[in-house]
Amino acid sequence: MYKVYVLQQRGGRRGSAVLTDTRTATPSPAAAQAAFWALYAAPYDATHLLLMTRDNRQVTAYRYGSRPGEPDYMPPGTQLPE
Repeated sequence: MYKVYVLQQRGGRRGSAVLTDTRTATPSPAAAQAAFWALYAAPYDATHLLLMTRDNRQVTAYRYGSRPGEPDYMPPGTQLPE
């Protein structure tokens, strides 16, 4: 099962929270990729992380506001792993 969602990371020891209105769960890799790219275009800031998982293992991640060369940067249109 693929899951796609946005996490909002809080400072310090407050951890992170899933933005429930961004959650998608699907057995289809194509549907998961479509959800990922739809959320990729959303106007979140650097405290937000877009994640795609498969069977509870991270497939890919993108930090909003990141730039080329940074760890969680991904250019638009990148081929996503399945």
